[in-house]
Amino acid sequence: MTRVAVLADVGQHVYHVGDEAMGLAAADELAGRGFDVVLLSRDPEQTQDGYGHPAVSTLEFPWSPAEREDYLRRIQEHLAGSSSLPESDPALALREQLASVDAVLIAGGGNLNSRYGWLLYERAAVAAIARSLGKPVVVSGQTLGPVLTARDAQTLAEMLQGAQLVGVRESTSARIALELGVEAAHGLDDASFLADPALPDDGGPAVPQDAARPVPRYEAPAGGYVAVTFAPGRDDGFRRGLAAALDQLHAKTQLPAVFIPHMGVPGNIDADAGMHAEIAALMATPAVLVPVVAAREAARLTRGASLVVTTRYHPAVFALSAGVAAVALSVEAYSDARLRGALENWGMADFVLSLPALQQGLLEEALLEAWERRAETAKHLKAVLDSRTRDAGIWWDRVAAVLQADTAAAPNVAGLPGTPGLSPSARLEGRGEWVAAETALRRQFYPQSLLAARLAAEDERVQSFTAPIDRALEQEQAAHQRLAGSRTVQTALGLHSSLSKFRRGRA
Repeated sequence: MTRVAVLADVGQHVYHVGDEAMGLAAADELAGRGFDVVLLSRDPEQTQDGYGHPAVSTLEFPWSPAEREDYLRRIQEHLAGSSSLPESDPALALREQLASVDAVLIAGGGNLNSRYGWLLYERAAVAAIARSLGKPVVVSGQTLGPVLTARDAQTLAEMLQGAQLVGVRESTSARIALELGVEAAHGLDDASFLADPALPDDGGPAVPQDAARPVPRYEAPAGGYVAVTFAPGRDDGFRRGLAAALDQLHAKTQLPAVFIPHMGVPGNIDADAGMHAEIAALMATPAVLVPVVAAREAARLTRGASLVVTTRYHPAVFALSAGVAAVALSVEAYSDARLRGALENWGMADFVLSLPALQQGLLEEALLEAWERRAETAKHLKAVLDSRTRDAGIWWDRVAAVLQADTAAAPNVAGLPGTPGLSPSARLEGRGEWVAAETALRRQFYPQSLLAARLAAEDERVQSFTAPIDRALEQEQAAHQRLAGSRTVQTALGLHSSLSKFRRGRA
């Protein structure tokens, strides 16, 4: 049986629903096609317990651009035989693990950019090690960029060009891939059809409750609800604007807002859960605060909603594949590339709004329209579902064929989501006056946001190289000042002054 190592951002101390969902979905798809799966994780024991597959440690790269570039260079030089890493280096242990598998899958995510450069370089290193061992590499369901320093773009290009198959989840990422010299298949997010959690016969929790782990089962309010997920950050005006929009939506729906966090330490009120508590405290209408739940449960809760409102990516992914209307608010260029891409794949791109739209009251209008048209939206999404299910099946069949190094068994390339994109589908356009206003806002806001982010990334890289020099200079200056102020130096200076006066007197 073919053994495949799967790299996803799993086993993190801070639980991330989307990252875990993509890892779970990839493992499901491969196991369902007869593969043995080995997961690369930051916490192998936790991952093995949660996934039911073997897990081993992945590489962890430094956050500093200079340091991560240097570490990748040293790994590449070791693989090329021009130098050697220390015997204790984790890259050597990972190489031993990868030598025991037949192929490597880099599961989906939004980390192939400079914003999360340490994750980009981790993936580049894993791919390089796999290639040095002659193992096929597949990259699935990715967002590329949109923020990439020149050096990071080169690293990404080398990684993708060395892969046997590359899949991206937005049209913008497909264009970036072409700019990097790679023809990528434009498909869906890996977790689009993540299976619901399995329950025992008595309908109780799937696994025992553990305060240190995500909650396995949470019962949402009966009678319907609006599922809400917001990432932390921004100012008090942002939180007040969201609270006001949800209150106005409740006046129409009479449904409670159920806040489902997608990131946080289980058992803590931090990250998303902290943001949710702050927004709920500003609301005048019913709100339910859900703790951090396991990825499959988060997907199930989201799919059970009457409407989804989010600044995060995967709530929209879970909603759309279940025929649930979603309205997304993207606060900067990176989140817009992902959210707009996700909704665009289902013909719903108009329902992604920009940060200025919240400030100008357009979000409320979009939410009310989405609610009033929810039946029409469900019908639209159901019509798209068959083709999207087929597209995803073709993609994973192709992945399986490449991982088995049996390309002759793969589906016809012309039938894959690739150059022509996903199967054609209808669009459900917004109708309100808010659509034109939002279009004008985004044309101005996102180019500025993207430029600012790219400049910041280049500046961070430069500073990562100059910071050690600056620190060394500061240390030398401090040492000089300490030496100059020491008793020995002061005594020597005093003797020198006295001797100078004595010599002048004799002259």
